[in-house]
Order: sequence, then C-alpha cells, then structure tokens
Amino acid sequence: MAQYVDYINMTKAKSGAAFREYLDERGPALERLREALRADGQDPATFLDGSIESLVPLWRWILSHLTRAEDPGATAPGSVPREVWPSWAKYMYEEQKTMSLESLLLLDGLVSYLGAIVQERAPQARWEIARHRIKRYHLNNHPVLVSGAGEDHNFLPGLPSVHSHGNLTGFRESPDDTMAEYARRLIERLNRDDQPADEEVAGDEPLVEVEDLGDDELRGRELEVSLREDIGHEHNRVVGRMVKDLGKEVGITRVIREDREVLLVATVTWSTDRLQEWVAGYLEDKIRD
Repeated sequence: MAQYVDYINMTKAKSGAAFREYLDERGPALERLREALRADGQDPATFLDGSIESLVPLWRWILSHLTRAEDPGATAPGSVPREVWPSWAKYMYEEQKTMSLESLLLLDGLVSYLGAIVQERAPQARWEIARHRIKRYHLNNHPVLVSGAGEDHNFLPGLPSVHSHGNLTGFRESPDDTMAEYARRLIERLNRDDQPADEEVAGDEPLVEVEDLGDDELRGRELEVSLREDIGHEHNRVVGRMVKDLGKEVGITRVIREDREVLLVATVTWSTDRLQEWVAGYLEDKIRD
C-alpha cells in the first residue's frame, strides 16, 4: 500500500512528482466536471463559457451538489484507495472525513476551471512548487500559481475546500459570488508588477505556523498557532472572529488567544497540518487585498 506524505513534509523529489501529478490532473478533472453537468441535465458550454461571471452559477450548482461522506449513495473517501482522490486532497490531510469522494471530484473540476480563467487574464502567471526557507510554511511544496519573482503563492484548492466544508456542515454559508470574487482578486494580484515594500517584507515570513505542544490529559493535543505579526496587529477583529469560528469546529475542544499573534488550540482529532491549512484558508478568505 502506498504511503502518503502531506505536502509540507515532502522531499524535493516527492514534491516534484506531486507537482507533475497535479498538473496532469487538470484536463481530466475539467472533463469530469463537464460530464457531471451533463448528467444533471445542464449544458457545459453554457456553464463553462470561460467568463469570470460564469463562476457564480457554477459555484451555486456545486454547493447544491455537495454531499457528506456518510450520505446515502455517497462514496466515503476512506472506503476507496487514495490513488483515486484528487492529489491536492490526498496530500493535504491524513484523512478526509467530511466530504464525499464525489464532492472532492467536483471541487477538483472547479479548481481546473478557475485556473484556466485566471491564467487567460493573467498571462504571465505560471505554476510553480512553493518553496520557503521556513520548513513549516503553510504552503511549502504545494503547487501554486505565481507571477513575477514568484513570492506570492496561490494554492487554488485552498479557498474552495474551506468554503465547501463550511457550507456542507452548516457552519458558514458561502455566497454565490465567492469564486468569482476570488478570481478577480487573484487576477489583480498576478498582474501586479510590483508589490509595496511592506508587503515584500511580510512575504519573507509565513502567514501562520503551528507547533505541537504535546498531549493534555483532559483536552487532548495542545497546538500553538503563531500568526504573522502584521496579521495580529492590522486585522485584530478578523483574528477575534476566527478564534470564535475555530472553536465551533468539530474536534476542537478549546481555543485561547494567548497573545495578539498566538493562539492555543486543544483538539482530539486535528493534526498540525490540518489546523495550519484551516487557519491559513480562513485568513486568506477574510483579509482582502
């Protein structure tokens, strides 16, 4: 049985193979999305016309077709070999407990379509493997869209994954224009020739780092979340809301804001990588350029 390592802990050779795997999946994933639309009586040519605006009805349709792993007729990802999962899903977390395999495949198609729309309008954008001198940087070894010097890493499955989980569990409703607005912001960033000096300095540090502090007899594993300094100071209210929202997630037993940039999280099920992905996705969603 194949042994899977999450992106952050991959060797350079493994991340290179995972990068090629991700790119090879883009065409088939988009075709699967077309087939899913046809099976539902929809016209793929109308839904996928290549416009940013088309992401609105497409996202609405995808949200209406998301299913949980335990729903009748759905396929639990854990019941099938991980080789059939989208690569970004099997390399992000050790387990996928919420969404069905069918839902993961819908998101995979969305990621392909989103990437095509963005690259058409940001022609200098390119795919790269995210590298950072800090090992626990939340996007290390992920396949990302970049431009210019390649310091602004954009992992396309991140935001759709966070929003789909929130919508499916009833924790947070995702607006219909979520993906369209994300595409517009991403195109603007990728087309930007130069970033302000303060953004370049901040880019040297990861958005979030998570450290395992060990087990607590009463609450489970204790994890320490360290936010980039500018996040804690400039987006204090966002962090405050994030603390409340994180505390409502299944498997999280306690969240304490120990300092402006430091959270202590107790959990019985979450890994450091899963928490890092959740916090990073939340902040990237809420903090607009």
